Amino acid sequence: MAEEDPLIGYREMAERAGIKPGTLRNYRNKGLLPEPDDLSVPDRPRWKTSTFEAWMASRPGRGARTDLQPPDPAG
Repeated sequence: MAEEDPLIGYREMAERAGIKPGTLRNYRNKGLLPEPDDLSVPDRPRWKTSTFEAWMASRPGRGARTDLQPPDPAG
């Protein structure tokens, strides 16, 4: 019986996101990834597919400047 929400690690997440696994590790070190859903093996964290997909949906696009604010229309 297949799991409905399988756990995935850095490699599969990186393939889906189009980035390198090391980038995801860096994101985690900076607190930019959600907490892993499974830490049963300490050096191999895993996330539910749904957790990863929610993170991807809320992730800024490539090269997005999240430090800029739109101009205040009130001037």
